[in-house]
Amino acid sequence: MSLKDRLQGRLEKLADDVVPLAMQGLKDVRRRLDELNCSLASRSIPDDRRSRVSELSLRQKAEQAGQRLVNKGAKNRSGK
Repeated sequence: MSLKDRLQGRLEKLADDVVPLAMQGLKDVRRRLDELNCSLASRSIPDDRRSRVSELSLRQKAEQAGQRLVNKGAKNRSGK
């Protein structure tokens, strides 16, 4: 077995051990950054505005999805 083959085998074994650990580490970092982002966003909005901002956000997401929201208290036009 040549030196090249031995090194390649060792590198493949090392990659098999290291890559899953690195991927898990990246998932953990992404999760922590998402949690931090949510925390900072939550702190940036005063409590009295939070419900209005949440409702506005839901409306915008619905519009982006192509849905139309019915106004509260709107009458049913079908006559039923």
